[in-house]
Order: sequence, then structure tokens, then C-alpha cells
Amino acid sequence: IFKESGMLSINIGDSTVEYNESFRFYITTKLPRPHYKPETSVKVTLVNFGITQTGLQDQLLQKVVQFEEREIEERKNKFVQQGAINKARLKQCEDDILNLLSSGTNLLEDEEVINTLDNSKRIADEIAVKQAEIESSQK
Repeated sequence: IFKESGMLSINIGDSTVEYNESFRFYITTKLPRPHYKPETSVKVTLVNFGITQTGLQDQLLQKVVQFEEREIEERKNKFVQQGAINKARLKQCEDDILNLLSSGTNLLEDEEVINTLDNSKRIADEIAVKQAEIESSQK
């Protein structure tokens, strides 16, 4: 948009036309993730219409629960956090086991390996029970 002869103008193709402040230009694309130059991106608003009815229902339900039942929403958030903590604990157990296996010692005679495997099994069982509780209470 530029000023020419005291009027706002815009270049469209190889033509210069008068620009109106209330003008809106909409473009659609079938590209799942369109990429535009940075100078274009700062001048436009991208709207993703690739949403589904299920996605909208989930968003609406979340808003209603957030407004009506704060306790349920807080419990859900706690479950999400607990799930992330459980995944991190399992990952740490896996890493510990892999480190011990790659150490090259005799696995059957190494007390540390046996204790680590027992501890990992116990943690995995605890996490499986917690995850089952979380999933059953979310339904």
C-alpha cells in the first residue's frame, strides 16, 4: 500500500488500483501448511479451517467444564501432569538399564544390574497401575 497522487494505492499484478480501508482480501489454499515470505506473513492473518467436528466438540466441552466444573478441570490437569511424570520415570529406568547393559559386565553376576532391573520392574508396575487409574477416572 502506498500513497500516489494523495490517494492510497496498491499494486495488483502489473496494475495500480485505488485502495479502500474497508477492503478485505481472502485467499484459500489446499496446502496443509502454507509457507509465506516473512514480509507477507506480518501483513496477513492466517486462519486454519482444517478443524473437525470432533475437535470443536472437545474444545467446547473443555470450555464448559472449565467454566462449570473447575474441580474436574483441575483434576484433569493433574492427571496430565502425572502422566508426563510417569513417562519421564519410565524413560529414566530405560536409560539406566541400557547404560548397565552397555557396560560390558557379566549381567548375571552383577548385583547392581539385578537390583536396577528389579527396581525398574517395580516402578513400571506402579506406573501401569497409576495410568490405569488415570484412564478410568477420565472416562
